[in-house]
Amino acid sequence: MNAPLVSVLMPVRNDARILPECLTDLAAQTLRDWELVVVDDGSTDDSPALLKSWADRDARLRIFTTPPQGIVPALNTGLAECRGRFIARMDADDRMRPERLERQAAFCEQHPDCGLIGTQVEGFTDEGPVSASIRRYQDWNNALVSHEQIRNDLFVESPIMHPTFFGPRETFDALGGYRVQPWAEDYDLLLRTASAGLRFGKVPEVLVAKRHAHDRLSHVDPIYKRPAMFQAKVHYLLEFGYLEGRDGVLIAGAGPSGRTLAEQFQARDILVHGFLDNRSSPPDRRLKGLPAWGFPEPPPAEFLESYRRSLICVAVGDTVGQRQLTMQLSENGFVEHHDFVRVI
Repeated sequence: MNAPLVSVLMPVRNDARILPECLTDLAAQTLRDWELVVVDDGSTDDSPALLKSWADRDARLRIFTTPPQGIVPALNTGLAECRGRFIARMDADDRMRPERLERQAAFCEQHPDCGLIGTQVEGFTDEGPVSASIRRYQDWNNALVSHEQIRNDLFVESPIMHPTFFGPRETFDALGGYRVQPWAEDYDLLLRTASAGLRFGKVPEVLVAKRHAHDRLSHVDPIYKRPAMFQAKVHYLLEFGYLEGRDGVLIAGAGPSGRTLAEQFQARDILVHGFLDNRSSPPDRRLKGLPAWGFPEPPPAEFLESYRRSLICVAVGDTVGQRQLTMQLSENGFVEHHDFVRVI
């Protein structure tokens, strides 16, 4: 049997209720040269029978059953079975437009230097509109299209959504597949892709619809929560060499993200000088035992200059405040991804 152009990799566990929608979307793809590699990670519902019934009608569905092991072993089991020139990720609870695989395959063929690409995404729920925070994340993510945009915001949040991952199988082979870490497997793969010097890309079309459900793994598993995300960011900031030649970090932002970031640096024995806040505060204010300087306006240049030898981590959640601070840093000769980095 000839190898297909695209292998669609999809782990499944107890997804019988939503599987038909996803499988219907796959069957409707305008690109016909695909296979679906399903790893049933210990389902106890009707998923096995449903998958078999679809596979009996379409030989492009290949089903592999394992005991319940978790998302990363399931993904790596599937990767080992993928035969396609390209590998596409898909989750059973998401939807995709008929042109998705065709558009991404064409993009990769036109941009052979890209190691991993995505698409723009539209969120949905079964209960009504998505939340304002999800819309903000979605709008930010969809605005990042070029390699430079994606790479520049890599430490802000995951700039390519996992169910849109698509790339040459050589990318996944070179990276050794997914890894079990205390943080999200998709964000880890993105950061390792950047570490390997591979280029990113994104088809500038909404080709995947991402379902946001309260019981979705990314909403309940601790590896997708704030502490784990900042643990990943600190790990890779160090691995990428951001702290080389630095005397510590100054954290701009005294909210939950800034405090969590400080904890993760301190767990790595990195000196945290203190917090910089964009609101007034008493001169002797301390937070987590560290100085917390407050400036209702952007901090004076002389204050910033005193931390020229530090890495300034911008964890200001307010969009306007973050923009003002990064502009001031740039105007005073601080270079992003050298002297400062946005982490939220």
